[in-house]
Amino acid sequence: MPAGLLPMASAVQLAVQQHPSITDAVATLAQQTAGVDYAKAGYYPQIRAGMGTGTSNSSSTGGGSLLANISASQMLYDFGKVDSQVGRSQALVRRQQAMVIKQIDVISRSTAEAVLMVHRYQALTDTARTQVDAVDKVLELAELRANAGLSTKADPIQARARAQGARAHLGQMSSELAQWRQKLRTFVGEAGARRVSVLPGLEDDALWMSGTPDFQLLPDVLMVQAERQAAKAQLVSTRASKWPTITLDAAGNKALKGVNPNTYERRGMYHSLQINLSVPLYQGGAADAQINAAAAEEVATRERIETALLQAGDQSRAWKELALGGQARLADVEHRKQSILSVRDLYREQYQLGTRSILDLLNAEQEIHQADSDAQGLMHDLWQYRLEYLAATGRLREFFGLNNKIIQGMELLP
Repeated sequence: MPAGLLPMASAVQLAVQQHPSITDAVATLAQQTAGVDYAKAGYYPQIRAGMGTGTSNSSSTGGGSLLANISASQMLYDFGKVDSQVGRSQALVRRQQAMVIKQIDVISRSTAEAVLMVHRYQALTDTARTQVDAVDKVLELAELRANAGLSTKADPIQARARAQGARAHLGQMSSELAQWRQKLRTFVGEAGARRVSVLPGLEDDALWMSGTPDFQLLPDVLMVQAERQAAKAQLVSTRASKWPTITLDAAGNKALKGVNPNTYERRGMYHSLQINLSVPLYQGGAADAQINAAAAEEVATRERIETALLQAGDQSRAWKELALGGQARLADVEHRKQSILSVRDLYREQYQLGTRSILDLLNAEQEIHQADSDAQGLMHDLWQYRLEYLAATGRLREFFGLNNKIIQGMELLP
């Protein structure tokens, strides 16, 4: 990073590495990933061990006993119950991955917008400072002519009033710049105090619109697609719940004290091995209700995918048209600015010759400042439109060089 300069890409890369909302999303992703392992545990044996004590009224047990017991259960076949739960957990992981990507895009866009606004008010502050210098020169010229008796005392008064107005405008622009610097600092820390620069890509008329956007890779679309996969898995799971589950169960216990109640032997041992089948016979319609709900959710997610694609296409086209319109207007503003500069120089010569009033010269300086401010505002609006287009097409990460980087412990793949 150049000393004293904060490029937009560097600001974005710094912000995504430290913003707490991304940290939160990544931590939630770790939680969802652990849920996959939890679901996969259904494939493996479940082993339990424990101890118990009790008494029996049977005369053969001879009173109380202390038992150590162990049991194991292995699912043999469940008609897809565990498979569907694993699939649902994996879909939720993919959804959270898309959420992390979306949060990275949100912070990238917000940081880039803050950099762009700081850059805007840097330019407007410089323009306001240039206006102050220009009006001061007119004031100096007016005072020289008034002192020499070549013009009235009203000329310096009018010029001084304009100079005060120009300084007030400079103070306003400086205040706006300070406010946006503070907002930028919330993303990048003390680096936000540096002078900023925009990416060359925002100034390039072709780079920002190159290629065909793939809306299928947008985070919102990826999230809804993952939700649909989760809904499908939930539908399979609810349907499978109406079918039996077959397990292999083993159990054993040993009396550490007293008589084993299963064998009626003092300090006796007992064990069993069984294949069990269990199926719910009646649940009051709960299973059917869950199936209907899961089926409706799967249909709803399918429609949400279409909605997300339509919204993405509409937003990208809107920002693209705004950018093209701003680009066309920018040339007209630059032409107007050059014309006013020529008029200002002519008015200065005519004022020195006494054939032009001080108001004409001051108004020309004001027109130059207004044209310069309009050009800066329109240029930054154009850059803002291009930035929004990149966000709407899901290309912010590519544009700011975040792909294939480790973002807070998560590798960001294209």
